[in-house]
Amino acid sequence: MLPREEMLKACRNRDESHKGKFYVAVKTTGIVCNPGCPAKPLEKNMVFYETLDKALADGYRPCKKCMREFWEQA
Repeated sequence: MLPREEMLKACRNRDESHKGKFYVAVKTTGIVCNPGCPAKPLEKNMVFYETLDKALADGYRPCKKCMREFWEQA
């Protein structure tokens, strides 16, 4: 997994090149997003995961903004 500061930077910059490398979950909303998501959660509320499956197993649901492909397959 990437260093936390690098993941935070990717989220701040909405960097699409990190898509699939890690996922960011938001404690206050219960969603999990790709790093390039337009949502801007507070950094203190972010939890990082290596895989989407791990985030889902911890009870987070996929973001409807940045994970359309997940919802289209469901």
